[in-house]
Amino acid sequence: MREPLFHPEQVPEEVLAAIVGVDPLHWEDLHPSDRGSVGNARLRLVGVYDDRFEGTFMLRTRIPGGRLTAAQVDVLAGVVRDFSVCAEGFEDEPDHFGEVTTRQDLQIHWLRFEHLPEIWRRYGEVGLGSLQACGNSMRNVTACPVDGIDPQAAFEVGPIVDAIGAIGREEPRLTAFLPRKFKVVLTACPTDCAVARIHCVAFTPARRDGTLGFNVHAGGGLSDYPRLATALDLFVEPDQAPAVVRAALQVYAEHGDYENPSLNRFRALVHQLGPERVATEVRDRLGFAAPAAGEDLTTWRAEDHVGVHPDREGTSYVGLCVPLGRLSAGELGELARCARVHGDGRVRFTQRQNVILTGVADVDALLAEPLLERLKPEPDPFERGVVACTSAPFCKFAILAMKPYGQRLIDHLRAEVPPEGWDRLDGLRIHLSGCKASCAQIPTAHIGLRATMGKDGEDYYDGFDVALGGDAGAARLARWARGDVPADAAFDGVASLLAEVARGQLALDDISEALAPWTGVGTAQKGGTAP
Repeated sequence: MREPLFHPEQVPEEVLAAIVGVDPLHWEDLHPSDRGSVGNARLRLVGVYDDRFEGTFMLRTRIPGGRLTAAQVDVLAGVVRDFSVCAEGFEDEPDHFGEVTTRQDLQIHWLRFEHLPEIWRRYGEVGLGSLQACGNSMRNVTACPVDGIDPQAAFEVGPIVDAIGAIGREEPRLTAFLPRKFKVVLTACPTDCAVARIHCVAFTPARRDGTLGFNVHAGGGLSDYPRLATALDLFVEPDQAPAVVRAALQVYAEHGDYENPSLNRFRALVHQLGPERVATEVRDRLGFAAPAAGEDLTTWRAEDHVGVHPDREGTSYVGLCVPLGRLSAGELGELARCARVHGDGRVRFTQRQNVILTGVADVDALLAEPLLERLKPEPDPFERGVVACTSAPFCKFAILAMKPYGQRLIDHLRAEVPPEGWDRLDGLRIHLSGCKASCAQIPTAHIGLRATMGKDGEDYYDGFDVALGGDAGAARLARWARGDVPADAAFDGVASLLAEVARGQLALDDISEALAPWTGVGTAQKGGTAP
């Protein structure tokens, strides 16, 4: 029997080296401890999750700030084409695709363990990686997806994103062994495209005494007990932001709860200690005097950057809607080609699972590309508004498959909501989650649908819990409206509600005050934010 590859003290780089340092191994050939809890925990530190099918895995690629080169997108396309292949016996399931995530990453399913070394070799040639993309680590640092090119932004944050990412590479003992995951966002965009308030630590644009920098927020997060980040009354200049992240990580490592997984998110610590003490704890570790918060330069208005927009260089960036966040290998390859032919050779992934091509000189030539027949810069409000998590068949927690249900909902709304009123649905957000976790960020949506399995007598049915009225930028979490609504009835209720908006009888921003004529066996759940 082989000796174990993994042990609990390995840092991410050591886990990766252990896998690539031996002849290609099949999962079934590993030591039993490697295929148990120890091995699974180590694999998450290199971005690998059990894909629910025996011997296949999901790889999450870290893409800081969502920024990619065409060469990197080509490599992603090749990995999806060559290795994302259904396991035998599951040919009816989708394969050869990548999923853009709400953290600007790309997830690839159906990978075999023995293929990981070759995938990482290809990644290494173009500067891609997956270290600390999963697990109880500092996750991919996110940012405004048009950072550095949007003329409305206060300044560029890309170099700071890279500097914070370097903390993970240089100090893995600090960033990879936290009580739970830790999420950081930076934005100098005037809108809330980065959904700042749902992060452990968020930096938003501000000005103090004529100096541009960030106001700092802490303690945001969703899942079982959602909480929006609290302003810490702390202003830092751009190059000081990495020190704040390191200090916050130290506070979390020293005071966080390692014993109770359901209670040890950073937001729980901020709630327990109080924002004032957290601010004091962070200040004590900075090594410089940080003043009070400055003038807020954020409108906090939701934005997805889809469409054609002027950039700082006299060209354009073009945001393309990716229906339900999935891209085939061929589409990834075409994105890379279009980036080279029509743009500056760069691609951005967004928090709403879309893509952006930058530096486009001839917009009409790009719009004529066949790729844009599906990836549209002017999608209808339903295709643009629906976000769905990975869910079944890949997620072990999922009750239902949200990608197919998301497409069913899009088609249903197109048929049932009056087209002459679609313009009133600009900015619509409908989020679908396959389980009680918040990968789909239900609390931030106008309408959230969380999968359930209901029972009517002896018969079970696919259903949804329904939440209404979320808007993180407006500091408002969605609240539950109904529970266990059969799927068809839930879709009818969503269509009825949005038809009221389309007819001008209800404003989209007031949707939290309305209850559509929901039908079915569900009963209203009083109070409580979602999920």
